[in-house]
Amino acid sequence: MRYGALNPLPDGVQLAVADEEKILLRAFAPMRAREASGLPRFVERELDSIGLAIGDISFWSTGSGPGGFTALRMTAALVAAWALGREEIKFRCVPSAIALAGNLPGSDGEELDCLFDGRNNEILLYGLVFRQGEWRPRNYTSVMNGASWARYAAAPRRCAVSESEAEAVKRITGETPLEKCSPDCVNLIRTTVFPYDTKADDLVYIREAVELKA
Repeated sequence: MRYGALNPLPDGVQLAVADEEKILLRAFAPMRAREASGLPRFVERELDSIGLAIGDISFWSTGSGPGGFTALRMTAALVAAWALGREEIKFRCVPSAIALAGNLPGSDGEELDCLFDGRNNEILLYGLVFRQGEWRPRNYTSVMNGASWARYAAAPRRCAVSESEAEAVKRITGETPLEKCSPDCVNLIRTTVFPYDTKADDLVYIREAVELKA
């Protein structure tokens, strides 16, 4: 069996491919504005470099946020399209917090807050807990500004943040220690928590979508 994963980031998309024994591919493509239209060709080109095609990947995972609406929908919709009418291809959405925190050590029952730049002087928080050897969702998410973070972090918290977003997040969290790490798309493949349920709409929208009225 071969497994693939796509993880959208603020400045691009990560791709990973693995089989049951080893990692076969790690790649990154910058994706800004209209560059996103090149995502399918990027994946096809990278797979071709290791002698594979889209149909050779049996299981796909996509990073589901928290993050921007467009990038999350784009990767989930692409994988869903690849699986359309092909029962042999399964896919799932996995919170991007798993990609961020998956390489961090933990002890059973330990909690971790994954922090993301929410723009507008806010941060997006996705809570994890370490169980059975891996980080799992603990069903806590929030949008916080400086004041609400100060109240929340009055008790010591363990926090993780992407190196690329650390400076922006630090403006909200102040003196709270942050563990800086790099999101690893392979963690979306490794996690055992999420079933391959072929749902493309299971995305982490901490903020509600904004509806514009005429």
